Amino acid sequence: MVSTLEEDLELKTSAVKFLEIFATRTYELATISPDIIQSLQITSGDWGTVGFTFLVHYTVDGVPQVAKEVVESINLIDLSITFRVIEGDLLDVYNSFRFLLKLTPNILSGSVLHWTLEYEKPSNDTPDPTSLMKEVIQVSKDVDAFVGSLI
Repeated sequence: MVSTLEEDLELKTSAVKFLEIFATRTYELATISPDIIQSLQITSGDWGTVGFTFLVHYTVDGVPQVAKEVVESINLIDLSITFRVIEGDLLDVYNSFRFLLKLTPNILSGSVLHWTLEYEKPSNDTPDPTSLMKEVIQVSKDVDAFVGSLI
């Protein structure tokens, strides 16, 4: 059974500029949010293309984690990206795991970011990834501040 955890975040920056970091400059996340993402390196494909894979070392609640992810989709019209975890610590807990990022531009300024964590629990006793969502939101806030500082 697939479960989801969702959260919205108001951003000061434009949807397109925010999406650019996650789509084509993913490697910068380790510089933008070093307390959470220690390293990020591409393992196959090219940055910004569907199908590229990368290895990320990160922490959740201070505990080191690793994940290998593939970019399943980048939609510049829909302003969305989907990452699927293919190896790593998350798959020791969940049968499958995906991160879905969707942006909606605000009419006046900024945008709204919608994160969905989609995961399959091996049992009902498996906890929801609430701590991971907190870290994802913090990275998003860091990216928002970074993009805002470039203007």
